[in-house]
Amino acid sequence: MDSTLVQLIKQYEAYKVQKSGGINEDSLADFVVYLTGQMNTNASTTADFGIESWQNFNRQTLAEMGVSYLGKMNRYVENYCRKAMPKTQVPSIDEFTYLILLLQFESLTKTELIHHNGHPITTGTEIIKRLLKKEFISQFDDATDKRSVRVKLTDTGRVALFSTASATKTISSLATGILSDQELISLVNTLRKLDEFHDRVFREGKQLEVEELTAKFLPEN
Repeated sequence: MDSTLVQLIKQYEAYKVQKSGGINEDSLADFVVYLTGQMNTNASTTADFGIESWQNFNRQTLAEMGVSYLGKMNRYVENYCRKAMPKTQVPSIDEFTYLILLLQFESLTKTELIHHNGHPITTGTEIIKRLLKKEFISQFDDATDKRSVRVKLTDTGRVALFSTASATKTISSLATGILSDQELISLVNTLRKLDEFHDRVFREGKQLEVEELTAKFLPEN
């Protein structure tokens, strides 16, 4: 068996490959989340759900169950957001996700901001217009690409974003519910892995139908 150091180096190399092309910069915290998730990948959750063995289900059934749970989870979170976010200066969860992303960058082009949030251009444009009207963001011409317009977070937007701290803390606490710290790390790692995959599909498969997407991104199927 490889030494601990060798195993750690191999895990870091795998992490870098997975991160290739992602939006987030390399960070120790991000690597720790990834590593812990890898360590818990094989941990059994059978007892937690009272099911004798997940091996009783084929991959297709498990995939359908996963999609169903993800869809339902999204509705739960949306419900919490509708209750909590209007009490802040940022009443829309979509506006919040745009602002929180700009908090991480000096600026982004409008297209980059929309794509990172997984929205159609028309939807994203409307969200940006609302944020500009509220003066939460400002826009300016891209210095290198005259066809692009960049946006950045304003001081007003930063204050508005910070006003959501209590609400988003409550929402995230409710959303993650009874998960232990280890389960939460594993969940974040799994969702991040899916997000990186679907981000690539979103960017490279805009004009493709579902069957074409499957052939392009899941050729083994």
